[in-house]
Amino acid sequence: MDVTLARLSRALRRADVAVSPVETMDALAVVRQVGLDDPRRLRQALALTLAKTVEEKQHFETCFDRFFGQLAFSQAPKRSFFRDLDPAGLDAALAGKVSPELSARVQMLAGQRTAALAPALQEAAQAAGVDQMRHLRDKPHYAAAIAAALGTDELDAVLSDPDIELDSTLIGALRYVRHYLREQAQDYVDLQYQLNIDASGRKAIVDAALKANLTHLPKNYQQDMQRAVSRIADRLCKSHRRRRRRARRGQLDIKRTLRHNVAYDGALFDLHWRRQKPQKATVFAICDVSGSVAGVARFLLLMLYNLSDVLPNIRTFAFSSEMAEVTDVFRRKGAEAAVESVLFDWGKGNTDYGRALMDFRKLALDDINRQSTVIILGDGRNNHYEARVERLAEISARARQVIWLNPEPRESWGTGDSEMTRYAPHCFRVRRCSSLQDLSRFADELVAAQD
Repeated sequence: MDVTLARLSRALRRADVAVSPVETMDALAVVRQVGLDDPRRLRQALALTLAKTVEEKQHFETCFDRFFGQLAFSQAPKRSFFRDLDPAGLDAALAGKVSPELSARVQMLAGQRTAALAPALQEAAQAAGVDQMRHLRDKPHYAAAIAAALGTDELDAVLSDPDIELDSTLIGALRYVRHYLREQAQDYVDLQYQLNIDASGRKAIVDAALKANLTHLPKNYQQDMQRAVSRIADRLCKSHRRRRRRARRGQLDIKRTLRHNVAYDGALFDLHWRRQKPQKATVFAICDVSGSVAGVARFLLLMLYNLSDVLPNIRTFAFSSEMAEVTDVFRRKGAEAAVESVLFDWGKGNTDYGRALMDFRKLALDDINRQSTVIILGDGRNNHYEARVERLAEISARARQVIWLNPEPRESWGTGDSEMTRYAPHCFRVRRCSSLQDLSRFADELVAAQD
């Protein structure tokens, strides 16, 4: 049972249920108390021990069912394919045509005795090394290897050999057996992949979405991306705090150290370090929230406000044509609700960067200084309105740095109504930002610059 619980804990961790080694030991103690006789009581006891939040309890239920329901051949074969076959004469019909092992398997399926086949499938899976599966692309290989070990290749050879005479009813039954074995091998590999690689059933899709263009992300994957943003932000915050603790030590202050250790006869028990008073820096985030950029704007805003512990001074501005400061919206509401509200209220109208820069000049130009970082997110497509490049130059002259995040590749700059070739010279850096990986790299650099 201790080995089984350790495997269950690993599967739960892959299903986004945080199970520590100590909690695994607690679960083992719980199992010893409640026993194994009542599966329902066991499930409830383990759920109380291992799953803490409502979301974790949902993941626990799914993973528990998969883990303890991973027996092969759970779906019985269809009787119709064996209805006209005489069980007593089936062995004689197959004798000399297929191996004794395959003949026995066909007879088990004809008699609905699938439980006896489960150990054979699991042995084939172990021999194929299914535990070594690491990627989605590995699944067809392992499924084919397991099915071949169960006899599908042998059935292919028998059914395609013109020298072997078979009754038409038997041919239909053998074709179904071949299909059934392949189907069961595929189902078994799918379940092992879900348990050991992708317990949530969405890993491959989410991994692809992490690299994909956020402007084309389907709505039903936005929650997964929001969770990914939160995890990335948490990691960056922890990294920033470690760097800050190291930087806070600075150089040893000899004078203060000697002065505070006079009482110890000169023994240096109480060390003092020279500390630099950090200058408060403000991040001004200007986001184009029109339809073409809204997908990226959503996750940039979520990322910035998930980093509020290390970027406490953030002012946010949203525009499509007219610009407004939306900092108070994020203060009143949670980050996700605020993002939805901003996109709905300010994401309408024709994009006009010139007008937005003029509005920003009125709203915040006087507050920008040499400690300010201005982030502009947008594709620079101005619908042929006046670009007002001189306003961006004015902002750049006052700020520490202006960083432009553009979801479009550099090859698209200057095409159609794009004004990026005119805006770019007034930016400290212009970088591509179309995926969550791009956004993560940018956030890492932004946080590091605050240390």
